[in-house]
Amino acid sequence: PIGESFLMAIENHNKKLSVADNTNFLGPVTDMEKFVDPDWWRYIFNSNYLKTDADIVDDSSITAHEVDMYIEYAGLMQNHKILDLCCGQGRHMLELKRRGFENVEGLDRSRYLVNKARTQARKEGIDIKIKEGDARKLPYKSDSFDAVMILGNSFGYFESARDDETLLREVRRVLKPMGKLLLDISDGEFARNNFQKRSWEWIDKNQFVCRERSLSNNNDRLITREVVTDVTRGVIADQFYAERLYSKTSIEKLLLSSGFYSFNLCTSIMSETGRNQDLGMMERR
Repeated sequence: PIGESFLMAIENHNKKLSVADNTNFLGPVTDMEKFVDPDWWRYIFNSNYLKTDADIVDDSSITAHEVDMYIEYAGLMQNHKILDLCCGQGRHMLELKRRGFENVEGLDRSRYLVNKARTQARKEGIDIKIKEGDARKLPYKSDSFDAVMILGNSFGYFESARDDETLLREVRRVLKPMGKLLLDISDGEFARNNFQKRSWEWIDKNQFVCRERSLSNNNDRLITREVVTDVTRGVIADQFYAERLYSKTSIEKLLLSSGFYSFNLCTSIMSETGRNQDLGMMERR
């Protein structure tokens, strides 16, 4: 007979495995594109994101180096009014504020990341303006900003490319005449030809993430599946997302159709991090 204490141990173990309410954990998937929610970007940017991507998005030295480049290539001045669009937890906006850029604002769809930005700003005694909202419907007046920044590959998330154009048209609307857009995105051609089909990496002493990738049926997007596991608790996330792959030619075409008329490829960024394991679409931008 099975002892009562053993049954209780099994029950407790199963409870530990059920750490994500209403989450379906899947086995092998042959067509990952079918599992991508059209609005995946509304849900995925949470505490797990800050862990799985912490080697880039939570590294102060990387952020400082990136801001050095952004200031140089966009010619940012301390008196400029700047919008950090899709700003996440505000790492670039906060770094600019530390450097004396007073007129910097941020907007992001993730309430979790917006609150993280506000919390960090309070800790440092920095006054920030940050809003939660959809980048396709900006809550700003026309001709408001000298510069708009979309950084850290935060572009190309929508299911339709038409929504990408809608976003850029909104950016064009809120920019002042002769205003500048700074767009830091993945090198789509490089990602299309060099993505890792499968990878895994430790993100801390107890958690690791396994990733599967494939191209969409039209080769326009890179589909990624992430399975995040805690060795003491089991699987805590099984999530799918897709990002559009823009080449230099295709992004220039989109910019032209969105009302921009002059653009320049400033540099190519090859990311290096402390973990330096699976950099995904952040590897080369």
